[in-house]
Amino acid sequence: MREPTKKEIIDKLELVLQNKLTKEEVADWASEYVMTYDPLVTDLVVFDILTVVSGLDTLESPGEYMYDDDDIRDWIKKFSNK
Repeated sequence: MREPTKKEIIDKLELVLQNKLTKEEVADWASEYVMTYDPLVTDLVVFDILTVVSGLDTLESPGEYMYDDDDIRDWIKKFSNK
């Protein structure tokens, strides 16, 4: 498995906004990189972004996500400037 790029992470977030990927799919994908004993990501900025994205599917209450589309748009803007 190769290290993802910042652009790939942003692209996945945009696919969530377009309802082409679920929050769970993207959070699970990001978690594969951050929840490992053998770090696969050497770029600390990318690792930090993946850490945030791995929590995308966090629920505030049953059926209600902690992060909504506005949060995802804010993340995209913030991550684009890193």
